[in-house]
Amino acid sequence: MAKTLRMAKTGKRKKSVHALFKLFLIVLSLFCVGAFLNQELSIYQIKQEQAATQKRLEELKKQRAELEAERRRLDDPKYIERIARDEYNMVGPNEVPLFVVDNNKK
Repeated sequence: MAKTLRMAKTGKRKKSVHALFKLFLIVLSLFCVGAFLNQELSIYQIKQEQAATQKRLEELKKQRAELEAERRRLDDPKYIERIARDEYNMVGPNEVPLFVVDNNKK
């Protein structure tokens, strides 16, 4: 009888150790899955930031090209003269400005 009592205690002890080991594996698995998901979220956010930065870079390159073209045009005296005449109503020396007034305005 003592032998069966010892075997029963040993069996219970093995079952509790086995249950604790299963619990440990479950907790460890959940931790690993959580760490993996956290890394995936970080990677996703970094890729989103990279895409936004790349888009901004392309916009800035386009803007730079436009500004370079404008700078080259500003070196042309004919372009400067046209801007002065069209936007600022300037006239050259010995020129008489002529303004057309529409009297039929309502």
